[in-house]
Amino acid sequence: MKVILFAVFFLAGCASVTGGNEPKQAESIPEVSGTYSITSLYDGDTESKERTAKWMDAKVRNMCASDYTLLSEESVPTMNPLGEVTFSRLIWEVRCVQQTERAKAP
Repeated sequence: MKVILFAVFFLAGCASVTGGNEPKQAESIPEVSGTYSITSLYDGDTESKERTAKWMDAKVRNMCASDYTLLSEESVPTMNPLGEVTFSRLIWEVRCVQQTERAKAP
């Protein structure tokens, strides 16, 4: 009985190795540039906005693993009941530039 089971498993293993395992070519998948939105808070003054923009630049470069194009920038203030800006939100919309696009750039 054990010999029969061994023979069945052996033949099933050989069949899976020999049949239907032709090498397949890698499919060509077109690279699509990603568009992302990134947001960060800052305290509202100009120097803080510049520091936040530098931080966001580093984060987007790491996320894209390449250069990027800034599509839009928006600063949205948040005010307290007295009408004073307590903090602002810096919102960027960016598109990652793929390697092939960088090669085409002048």
